[in-house]
Amino acid sequence: MIRKSKTVVLNCEEEFGPGWNRMPKKLVDLIPWVEKYLGLVPEEYRESAAFETVGFRDSRRDYCLHVKVHFHRPESDEETEARLADEEAQKLERQREERQMLEDLKDKFNDR
Repeated sequence: MIRKSKTVVLNCEEEFGPGWNRMPKKLVDLIPWVEKYLGLVPEEYRESAAFETVGFRDSRRDYCLHVKVHFHRPESDEETEARLADEEAQKLERQREERQMLEDLKDKFNDR
């Protein structure tokens, strides 16, 4: 059974509230700001943790950095089983559609 990597996107707004994406103006405040997100990532997956910039707003009053925070981890046993079952169901559906197409073509060209 081959395990794939799964990307986990953290729900930072749920964790930190609606102003979670306000980037600090001072450089000294930037490290704690980043560390609070890193604290949400399990230690064994922190090497893969990343910010993905979605948008940025710069005004006189504030800076607002819209980001997604995510990390990669191996699939769980349940996720692997569900993925394999889904892949098998898709394969069977494709085969069914191809058989139907073959039957339709046979019917169409059988009397020629």
